[in-house]
Amino acid sequence: MNREPVLDPSGLARAVQRMASIIPGYSGYKDRERLREEDRAVRDAVVRQLGLTLGRLERALGTAVRSLAPADVESADRALRTLGRDRDRIRFAPAGYSSLFARKKIQSHELDGLLALDAQLWAALEALDRAAAAWDEAARQGNGTWPGKEIEDAVRELEEVLDERESTLRS
Repeated sequence: MNREPVLDPSGLARAVQRMASIIPGYSGYKDRERLREEDRAVRDAVVRQLGLTLGRLERALGTAVRSLAPADVESADRALRTLGRDRDRIRFAPAGYSSLFARKKIQSHELDGLLALDAQLWAALEALDRAAAAWDEAARQGNGTWPGKEIEDAVRELEEVLDERESTLRS
């Protein structure tokens, strides 16, 4: 004997959504939660790409280390350490939550601003990845000259966006 479910799951979900929409502030809460999820997804993508970029830089440095001047090796190593810290800063960055008893709740427009900063993080990372790919390719072909200024400028830009993001959440 086939048993029919007592409650249709899709009908139950619609009923719960209708009831929740009656609760004051629920739709704003859901909008903010959606924005936080988007923020987290973008940051996760940035962290993954930054890991790939770090791998390229490490491979290029490993290939070119014998032909580089000691000052260039030190500069490249400093950039790698900075990027490792930046990857952790992005991975563990606050997601725009406020405590239950906070004086000021984080609003949707502030979360939109965080998403815009995340997009700037991605743009800075693309510039860094292009420089890392060019250096990696040149190092594999035997010309491992350290492109210090280009990489250091991209790292600096990435850090400036991270600093701005953190100060936005603190204010």
